[in-house]
Amino acid sequence: MKDNKLRIEDIKLRFKSKSFFTYKDLYDFYGEKEIGLKTGTFKWRIYRLKEKGVIKDIKRGVYKLGSLRIFIPLISSRAKKLYNYLLKTYPDVQIYLWETSWLHSFMIHQPFNSFIIIETDKDILEPAFYALKEKGNQIYINPKKDFIEKYISNENVIIIRSIIQGTPIIKIEKIKVPKIEKILVDIFFEKDLFINFQGQELINIFKRIFEEYTINLTTLLRYARKRGIKSEIKNFLLNIIKIETDFYRKQ
Repeated sequence: MKDNKLRIEDIKLRFKSKSFFTYKDLYDFYGEKEIGLKTGTFKWRIYRLKEKGVIKDIKRGVYKLGSLRIFIPLISSRAKKLYNYLLKTYPDVQIYLWETSWLHSFMIHQPFNSFIIIETDKDILEPAFYALKEKGNQIYINPKKDFIEKYISNENVIIIRSIIQGTPIIKIEKIKVPKIEKILVDIFFEKDLFINFQGQELINIFKRIFEEYTINLTTLLRYARKRGIKSEIKNFLLNIIKIETDFYRKQ
């Protein structure tokens, strides 16, 4: 397909003042000069527009101008070793992990510590805990508030816990990690565990990540609903972070 059929500059001009636009809006745009445009042709154009970074999804059938910027964290060698050990030991179970250090660059005051958060199937939670502990790791299962404040809030430790069903994940270097939408919801919800990421730093993290990366609000709010905090985090996003526009208010 020739780029002149895509009408890229015309699209940018038409939608530059729009915070979002829909599948129908885009179809109507092309239909103004191409009566009876075939659906297959139109879908291929959407694919090419995304590929070229002209538009990006914010949910199914809703777009905005600009290329997709996916949060791809740097996984530490220690985390990789832990993941590969668990995967080899328990090959038929789900395992995800992430590191709180991934959030440090979005903060004003840098924490001295970093947690590695491992989530796995409930059935192997205790066996995995003891296996990692026997290898000399400082590891805890679902630590409580008082314990966190007294003993581990400033330590580099491993936290292991059960998988939360519906966790959105991405695979990086063959390692399954939660998407940034899940991480944001968790640090907002679990204030005791993520005590170093609260207050103004929570606002800093959210604002910087929303500025620098493409955040799928549908994914974020769907996971927040599973955690029972959809209305709370939506209010936080709209009134504190002040993410843009009417589209998000309708979610």
